[in-house]
Amino acid sequence: MKNSILLIATFLITTVAMAQEKEWKIALHVDPNVAWMKPDNKNIDAGAMKIKFGFGIMIDKMFTDNYAFGTGLNILNTGGTLTYFDRAIKENHSVVREVQRTYNLKYLEIPLTLKLRTNEIGYITYWAQFGVGLGFNIKATGDNELKYVVQDFGTTDSSSWLLSDFKKESTEDDIIKDDIRLFRTSLIIAAGIEYNLSGNAGILAGISFNNAFSNVLNSKGVMKDATGNVQYDSNTSKPFKRTPTEFDLRTISNLISLQVGFLF
Repeated sequence: MKNSILLIATFLITTVAMAQEKEWKIALHVDPNVAWMKPDNKNIDAGAMKIKFGFGIMIDKMFTDNYAFGTGLNILNTGGTLTYFDRAIKENHSVVREVQRTYNLKYLEIPLTLKLRTNEIGYITYWAQFGVGLGFNIKATGDNELKYVVQDFGTTDSSSWLLSDFKKESTEDDIIKDDIRLFRTSLIIAAGIEYNLSGNAGILAGISFNNAFSNVLNSKGVMKDATGNVQYDSNTSKPFKRTPTEFDLRTISNLISLQVGFLF
């Protein structure tokens, strides 16, 4: 968090001089949001939405009175809860476990947008913007509920996947950066108002929808069969050797945020 604040402060110092020119508009904003994760197949179940919080700097380069190129620097907090099967090693046993994980993801995002503005109407300017966001993951933790489903009691030539006798476990704030992709690209759609206080100073308020284009996960899960249990592959070279069928976990992260800020 301290590094993020320092980065934004440095960015602000290097750009604040531009705000003295009329064609530049700069705002500091905070962004409480509702975030969720959306999987792309039946092997992953999505949980409830999560309340998150972000902040950043908004920079608009005006090229007419009503149009601007919008960019800036945002600290984006997002995440959600997913439930799926995966494989692990537990006390020298190969196991399949049901994982219920709450993802807590933080991104440094650079928005690239087109912003449309009305003329000022009674101290209020209405605006809308759309474009893309380029995000870089800077922190990823997970809170896990682990239920061990089956474990392999077989030999090297055969497999006996039986109900596991390991107890449920809970963990908090696990570092999961290896399970998260570095880059996140998204569609940004936003709208709101600016209320002029005096000169270039004003209050900003708006609503933004941030919809990821790309998969944010970088790990594997185990498929479910038609009954919701573990699905197995057969090893053709060793017909009695069964292995759980793995797949690439895929999901996108979305959020709707309320932007409140100060223009100068």
